[in-house]
Amino acid sequence: MKVKVITDSGSGLTQKQAESLGIEFLPLQVLVDETQYLDGVDLTCEKLYELLDEGKMPTTSQPPLLLEEELFERLKSEGVTDVIVINLSNGLSSTNQIIQATAKRFDIVVHTLDIYTTLAVQQYLVIAAQQLLEQGRDPEAIVDALRKSVDGSAGYLMVDNLDHLAAGGRLTPLAAKLGGMLKIKPVLRVSKDTQGKVDSFEKVRTFHKAVSRGVEQVAKGLVDGVDYELFVLNGNADTSAEAAREMMAALRPGTKVHVLNMFPVIAAHTGLGSVGVQYIPKIEGVEYDETRICD
Repeated sequence: MKVKVITDSGSGLTQKQAESLGIEFLPLQVLVDETQYLDGVDLTCEKLYELLDEGKMPTTSQPPLLLEEELFERLKSEGVTDVIVINLSNGLSSTNQIIQATAKRFDIVVHTLDIYTTLAVQQYLVIAAQQLLEQGRDPEAIVDALRKSVDGSAGYLMVDNLDHLAAGGRLTPLAAKLGGMLKIKPVLRVSKDTQGKVDSFEKVRTFHKAVSRGVEQVAKGLVDGVDYELFVLNGNADTSAEAAREMMAALRPGTKVHVLNMFPVIAAHTGLGSVGVQYIPKIEGVEYDETRICD
């Protein structure tokens, strides 16, 4: 048995970073006007923020089918028999189903699960899968360990500008316009409870209150006696992200709160000024440090 881990750019890894970790990578697509970008290949967070600042309204789609075919053709030629696939949630994308279909054509066994989210939790799970594989763990045992951790995870997104949610079909243009006029800031939940889809949890009148409500919900989800990885996603909102970090740190004194940029494929839908908070139970044997992910 020869096994490889596969992920998409919903993990926030670039192609170079994934390669340095021994992980196979498929870039999601981001379309801006008539220009198509491959997330993590020729599109960075900084570049996307520039485009958003110019008023662009990006849309996203699954990895190019040709790249998927080329990936599995190469894996087959290298003697790979099994793959562990960690994609963004099935509620957000059909990427996982397409990969499974492609793998079947090449007679490669797929070990996978629905992680019901994306962003930092996806990155953690991908790195966990690779580390456990390097420790000699069986693919199904790895997936079982990931699934148990996923069941105790959740995340919240706080969005300042509703126009991008409307452009991505997550909100009607009329609702976005009315929300802007009323200065409504939504708290969005993405977890197993929402089947991996973006669901409106609550609507408040200020962004600071929205961030506070998101962190309050994280607090309610944490279980005594369980160690967690805690994350803040910064969508070019440094002040709000720092406030979120401080609030998250107060939930579990001594536990590091990882602060990451909002990944391009998600920032395309949340726009500038967004903040995310996520948590996931730590997986035994896994060491996560975002500063050690090499470029």
